[in-house]
Amino acid sequence: METRQADPFQDVAIREYRPKELIVAEADPSDRFYVILKGEVEIFQNKKSIRVLKEGDIFGLENFYLNRPYTTSAFSLSTSRIATYPTKLIRDIIYNRPQLIEKILQSVMTQLEQTTQIAEEHIPLENVVDISELIFHAGDVIIEEDTAGIDIYQLVESDKGLLVTKGGSEVGRINRHGEYFGELSAILKQPRTATVCSLGRSVVKVFSGDNLETILATYPHLAKVIIDTLAKRLIAANVMIADRSSGVSP
Repeated sequence: METRQADPFQDVAIREYRPKELIVAEADPSDRFYVILKGEVEIFQNKKSIRVLKEGDIFGLENFYLNRPYTTSAFSLSTSRIATYPTKLIRDIIYNRPQLIEKILQSVMTQLEQTTQIAEEHIPLENVVDISELIFHAGDVIIEEDTAGIDIYQLVESDKGLLVTKGGSEVGRINRHGEYFGELSAILKQPRTATVCSLGRSVVKVFSGDNLETILATYPHLAKVIIDTLAKRLIAANVMIADRSSGVSP
């Protein structure tokens, strides 16, 4: 007798909200995220309006990834239909609903870009987070593999760029001015996965990981960089899984 597996998406709920009705409030648990199927939603933080979202937009995921309760509230601006997804479905969505994950990334990117413009105009990063600028010379180690560290780095300028090695072998170069590195270890609170050395004279900006939440909230461009990096790693992981499933050797 064939046994049917339960549909993990059966917990998705769709509800219609009246104008000005509360959808989610600050300090609520971050166990769900929301997709706007119809209508508009206004996002508030500390009773201040910070964003208006429209059909197709997603909200609530950022709190899940930061492992904290909701830091914003959402109200329906017009009669709206909202789909509510348990965050436990993220893994299933990534592997089984590629169209939805694409919409999530597009929505998050758009919101980050909009917020970045506002933040850069009104809240200079240097005024709210602890930043230092360091000079490295040829052969200097900036990050060492397998060590602990919560700081995030940004290349300001360099004569020859930065060398990235893993297990003693080169795995990449950092040459583009303004490029961030070290951010994933800071976010995931895991040991550094590679060593980064300066090939010549380099100027590097260091963002203190002690202020990580402030950095992400005030300078969402960095959050966008992290999402870009994670998205690229996800694509690479998907290719690796597909290759293994088909018996293709790496």
